[in-house]
Amino acid sequence: MASKSASNNSSSNKKKSTSSSNVDKFKCPEEFITRPTKTEQQHQEIEPTILSNIYLHPKTIKALELSINSICCITKVGALGGGIAGIVSPLCNKDEEDIDYTNIIGIPKPLRSVSNLLLGDRVKVTKLSQQPLYCESVTVAILNNINDATAETHIRNYLNKVGLVMPGMCFNTDNINFIITDLNNSTNDSDLTSKISNLSLENANNKSFVDYLPFLAPPGIVNPKKKTTIIVEPHVHNDKHDTKYNLPQPLTYSNVGGLSKEIEVLRNCINLPLTKPEIFQEFGVSAPRGVLLHGPPGTGKTMLLRCVANEVDAHVLTINGPSIVSKYLGGTESKLREIFEEARKFQPSIIFIDEIDSIAPQRNNDESGESESRVVASLLTLMDGFSGGSGSTMDKLVVVGATNRPNCIDSALRRPGRFDQEVEIGIPDVDSRYDILLKQFDKMTPEKKVDITDEVIYDIASKTHGYVGADLIALCRESVMKAIQRTKSDGTDNTTTLSIRDIEDALLEIRPSAMREIFLETPKVYWSDIGGQEYLKTKLQEMIELPLKYSDVFNKIGVKAPRGVLLYGPPGCSKTLTAKALATESGINFLAVKGPEVFNKYVGESEKAIREIFRKARAASPSIIFFDEIDALSPNRMDDTGSATANHVLTSLLNEIDGIEELNGVVIVAATNKPDQIDPALLRPGRLDRHIYVGPPDYDARLQIIKNNIKKFQMENEDVVARLSDLTEGCSGAEIVLMCQEAGLAAIMENLENTERVEWKHFEKALDNMERGITKEMLDYYKEFSK
Repeated sequence: MASKSASNNSSSNKKKSTSSSNVDKFKCPEEFITRPTKTEQQHQEIEPTILSNIYLHPKTIKALELSINSICCITKVGALGGGIAGIVSPLCNKDEEDIDYTNIIGIPKPLRSVSNLLLGDRVKVTKLSQQPLYCESVTVAILNNINDATAETHIRNYLNKVGLVMPGMCFNTDNINFIITDLNNSTNDSDLTSKISNLSLENANNKSFVDYLPFLAPPGIVNPKKKTTIIVEPHVHNDKHDTKYNLPQPLTYSNVGGLSKEIEVLRNCINLPLTKPEIFQEFGVSAPRGVLLHGPPGTGKTMLLRCVANEVDAHVLTINGPSIVSKYLGGTESKLREIFEEARKFQPSIIFIDEIDSIAPQRNNDESGESESRVVASLLTLMDGFSGGSGSTMDKLVVVGATNRPNCIDSALRRPGRFDQEVEIGIPDVDSRYDILLKQFDKMTPEKKVDITDEVIYDIASKTHGYVGADLIALCRESVMKAIQRTKSDGTDNTTTLSIRDIEDALLEIRPSAMREIFLETPKVYWSDIGGQEYLKTKLQEMIELPLKYSDVFNKIGVKAPRGVLLYGPPGCSKTLTAKALATESGINFLAVKGPEVFNKYVGESEKAIREIFRKARAASPSIIFFDEIDALSPNRMDDTGSATANHVLTSLLNEIDGIEELNGVVIVAATNKPDQIDPALLRPGRLDRHIYVGPPDYDARLQIIKNNIKKFQMENEDVVARLSDLTEGCSGAEIVLMCQEAGLAAIMENLENTERVEWKHFEKALDNMERGITKEMLDYYKEFSK
C-alpha cells in the first residue's frame, strides 16, 4: 500500500511538474486581435450584465497576472491617447482551453464604440492596480426620438445591470438608443479643480486618480445600493456628445469627401452582400464576392474600407501582401487558408488584401516563379469556395483588394465571381478637392479661420492639381503649423488664427503625390523674365492656359481646345524658357520630357515610358506635357532614317495623342530646332496642330533682355543699353544673355578685390568674342517650313 501510495504521489507530482512546465512554456502574445463576443457571433440578445466584459483565454489571463472579474485597460495599438476599461472574463470553458484562442480578445460593441475599435484591430491589455470609483451620477443622451415618460426609469434599471460604464458607450434596448456623455457631473470645472488640488502623493486616493490616466475617458461603477443618479438629456439629432473627452469618432461615408460615385458603388457591392445576401438568392443569382480598389496612394482606399466596416459592423481581416509571404514551402498558402477560415467563422466579414499585386502577380510573366503561381492558385480556390447556399447558409463575406498596379494582377482574379467589380479611386478633380478641403476646414472652429471663406477654399482647390486626399489633409496640417510658427515669431500673445498666407506658404512645401515620381522643381520663370515675344506669350495663353482653366466655357459653345502646340525656331530663342514660364504662370501640372531620355535598350520599355507619361498626365489633369527636342522621338518614317525603336515610340506617341482613349485636360507642347525632320503624321490637325515660330528677338525684345541681365551692373550711362541692342541685331536671346555674363566676368577678372561696376570696355570685349549662331540660311529654312 505504501509503495502504491508513493507511486501515486510520484505520478501526481509528475503531472504537476508537466502542467507547470506547460505554463512556463506558454508565451503570452503582446497584441490581441479584437473579435466579437460569442453572444454577438450567435446573433442572440445580449444581457446587459455582460456588456462591460472583455473575454480572454484562461492561459492569457494567468500570464497577464489578471483574475476573473478584475478590471483591466485595453488600448488600441498605434493609437494616441488612452484605452477602455473592461471586466475580465474567460473566453472559453475548460473543454476548449486547448484551442488556440490565446491571441484573441472578445469585446462587446458598447465598449468598442468608446474607442472606435473595429473587429480585427490589434489591442494591448494592461493590468490595473485599483478599480475605478463609484459613480455619483451618469449623464446620458437619447439618440432617437422617444417621448416615453418611462424611458428614464428603463435606462436607470439597464445601467444598474451593466455595472461598469464609460462616456462614449452606446446602448440599444427596447427601441431606446442612448449614449453615455458624462460621469459624476464633472462638467463643473471648479469642483473638478478642487478635487485635483486635494490630491497628494501621500493620499491613497491619488492612486485612483493616476489609474484614470490610461483611459480615453474616466470609467465608473454604477452602484444600485447608493442609487447613482441618472441624468437624461433631451433628444438631439446627432451623436457628437463625447467631444469633451475628444473620443475617436467612427469613420462614416459622410466623413469622406469627393468620392460620392465610388461610395455608391461600394454600397451596392459590399453592404448588400454582407447585410442581406438572401436578396440575391431570391433572384437566383450569386452576391458579389470581390471588389478591387485601384488608384494612386493616398486617394482613400483604406479609408473607404473602414467606412464600410463601421456601417455594417463587419469583421475586418487585413492582409498586407508581403507580410504573409513565408520562406517555407506552402507557408504562404497555409496563412491564406487560415485567414479565410477565420473570416467564415466571424461573419459578416471583410478580407482586405492590401498591395494584392505583390502576392498575386501575372503567372505568365517571366518574373513570377513557382511559389507565386501556387499562391495565386490558392487565392483563386479560396475565393471560389464561398458558400452559395440559400438564406442564412450563404456566406456573408467579401474580399476587397487594393493596388496601384491593377494590370500586374493575374487576369484569372479579374473576372466575375472573383473580383466582380473594379472601382477606380482616382485623383480628385477640382470639385472633389473642394469637397475634401471643405470637410477639413469645417473641423476648425469659426474663430480659428477668420478669413477662410468658401470662395478662398475653392481657390485653393483650383490650385492643387494632382493633390490626392492625403496631400490635402497634409496641406491643412502644414497650414496650421505655419500659423503657429508665425504667431511665435511675432512675439505677441495673440490667439493663433489661420490666414490665407499660411495656406499659400504651406502649398510651397506640400508636393502632389500623383506627380511625385515625375515632379520637376522648375525654376520660377515668369512672362516678364522673357524679353519681348509678346505674340508668342499671347498665343500660348489663348491656346493652352485659357482652354484648361475655363474648359466649361469652351464646352458650352462647342469649341475644342488645341491638342498640341509645336514651338520651332533657331536655338537659344526662348522656346524652353517659354514653356517654363507657361508652367509657372498657369499653375497647371507640368511634365517635362527630354526626347532622348525616353529610349531604353530593352524591347518595349521605350513605348511603356510614353504610355506611363500620358497615364500620369491624364490622372493629374489639367496638365501640360512638354517634349523638348521632339524630333528625337518622331523621325520622319518616309526617310527611313529612324531606327525600329524610334518608329515604335512614334507610333505610341500618335496613339496616345489621338487614339481611342480621349486625351481630356492634357495639352502637348513640343519644341524643336529641326521641324522638317518630324514625321508629318504628328504635325497634322488633331495632334500638334498649332505651329508657332519663335524667332530671334527684335529691338524691343533685345532691349528688355539686356535690362533684365544688367540690373546689378551699376551702369551709369543708360545709352549703353540702346547701343548694345543695336549691335546685337540677329543674335538669339541666349547669345545676348551670354554677352552680358561675359562682360560681367571681364569686369571681375580686371579687379577681383573691388569690382563695383561694369563699363563699356567690358561689353566691347564680350562683343568681340561673341559668335553668332543664327545665319541667313537658317532663317530662310524656317521661313520655308512655315509655308
